[in-house]
Amino acid sequence: MRLGTCIALELALAAGAVGGVWLAASRGSALAGEYLHSREAAASTPPVFAPRARLVPLEHANLAIAPRAPDSVFGPSDAELLAPIAATPLVKAKLNHGGTSLSLRLDFASGARAAFKPLQTHPQSDPRREIAAYRIDRLLGIGHVAPARSAAFAVSDVIAALAPASRELGAARINEEAIARKGMLVGEVSWWIPEIKLVRMGGHLIDEPEGQALWTGYLQAGAAIPAELAPLLAQIATVILFDVVIDNSDRWSGNNTEGSPDNRTLYFMDNTLSFSQYTIGHAMNLSKLYRIQVFPRALVDKLRLLTVEALTAAIGGEDDLLGPLLTRVEIRAIIARRDHLVAYIDRLIAELGEDAVLALP
Repeated sequence: MRLGTCIALELALAAGAVGGVWLAASRGSALAGEYLHSREAAASTPPVFAPRARLVPLEHANLAIAPRAPDSVFGPSDAELLAPIAATPLVKAKLNHGGTSLSLRLDFASGARAAFKPLQTHPQSDPRREIAAYRIDRLLGIGHVAPARSAAFAVSDVIAALAPASRELGAARINEEAIARKGMLVGEVSWWIPEIKLVRMGGHLIDEPEGQALWTGYLQAGAAIPAELAPLLAQIATVILFDVVIDNSDRWSGNNTEGSPDNRTLYFMDNTLSFSQYTIGHAMNLSKLYRIQVFPRALVDKLRLLTVEALTAAIGGEDDLLGPLLTRVEIRAIIARRDHLVAYIDRLIAELGEDAVLALP
């Protein structure tokens, strides 16, 4: 099986839905293959691009994005958002639904609210990775991952805070799935985003085939980008790069592309299935990368400057409660994936020109 086969098929599907996409559907349909999603891509070479007859000039004025808060898209600083969490007694706990891992919503006497993922038996939900993803998000100046840190709560306090109607089920799940340490649940708390909604484009969810076909078509070099879609398209291109770097293979698996109710902001949520030791990355992530040709210039510039030393400093050695957030091997794998990502972008630049490829701010 070849990754290029899968990429060609996806591009062909996009071509059928969005006019002007550069690869013809007939070519892609002849290259149908099984989609790779559970292991590292077998090949490190991006697909070969067909020549283009004509490029439509981009209107750079249409790509303006509203200014962000210094830390993130969430408004107040990270310190302000994290400070009230666990600073007052726990008054309410609720199991979060919609996933296979153990996750809770915690409410505190101060009115603060947090998502909590304890150490648990589910390998796909390691709380250390959520904190690492948050710190790398800030290192790269992205600001779309909710602020996160480690925390610990008494098992008895969490169970007592569950509503009576759900206490038996909640206690059973905590006792069976959580890894308690001397009666304590140690894990990661993230600031609770008050309202979230699955993000749509052109009436389609962006993680469904029709939605993916739309943003794939717009994120081709030379494609005309509608002004009203430019900010969201820039965020999609950003999350694709981010997921390749951290190797988050769970973004496009369903219900993990959520954002603000006004459909303007994509939140980079649920990053616990990240940070493998793969030096190229999961095919799930690379298939998205290889489908697009337009990227944010500022983020690409920061990725070029990323070093092991900078990552190590951002991750911060031993966490007081969780221990090392990432191993040395995992950190070096980030750099290797970055190298592969930048090589792909540089190949596009050599073919299409820097202004066409780095056309987003």
